[in-house]
Amino acid sequence: MDIKKVYEDGNLAKYLIKGVNIAMMNSLRRTIMSDVPCLAIDEVTFYENDSPLFDEMLANRLGLLPIKTDLKSYKEGESVKLILEKEGPGIVTSKDIKCTDPKIEIIDQKIYLTRLGNEKRIKMEMSAIMKNGSQHVKHQPAIISYNELPIIDNTKTHSDVTALMKELPIGSVELKAGKLFLLDPYNIKFHDQPINILEKYGINVNYSENEFILTIETTGQLTKEEIINSAVSVMDKKLEELLKEVKKL
Repeated sequence: MDIKKVYEDGNLAKYLIKGVNIAMMNSLRRTIMSDVPCLAIDEVTFYENDSPLFDEMLANRLGLLPIKTDLKSYKEGESVKLILEKEGPGIVTSKDIKCTDPKIEIIDQKIYLTRLGNEKRIKMEMSAIMKNGSQHVKHQPAIISYNELPIIDNTKTHSDVTALMKELPIGSVELKAGKLFLLDPYNIKFHDQPINILEKYGINVNYSENEFILTIETTGQLTKEEIINSAVSVMDKKLEELLKEVKKL
């Protein structure tokens, strides 16, 4: 198996993974979605709420806030307290939330929560708990997908190559020695546009059975490396448990 980062832009990254199959990629994807824990607000205690939003509506907004998670300090099921206390007039944002643990914070400090009028107050205590995506989607640390690496089929002679090259986006496909090659097989810039044009001209695009592009867009709660490492650890643990049960047969 070989893995290489081929693209990164902020919270989005793409990895080329070789020497695996669809079953392995799907297991990795589902493990990240369902079994990698991260912090999210789960319980809210209101002491004062003079804002226009009902307690339930505000609690729902708070539950969706992305919280920076420290995997070394917090394990699944553990929690941390956060506090929000403010007096109006003014706008209440995620920046107003303070955590009892200085290592934990709301990632985006500019998220609008509600508004307070003159002399209106809001005071609450929140509990952020470590759970995983199988329990609630707010604990899912990333949007994850994968696809097979596309390869142009050059076994046949291509007709209308001149017209094809004019229609293709510049920098998407290279013509070399009468053969066509994708310059952006990782689908970073062109989002399937060249593949659709190739198929329009009757040119087949095959897909590798052991080379895949893994796309991860994190919420910021965990780094991309933490997400992948955590998922692999979960998969290893499950396989160990399965092996123990198989040995009992």
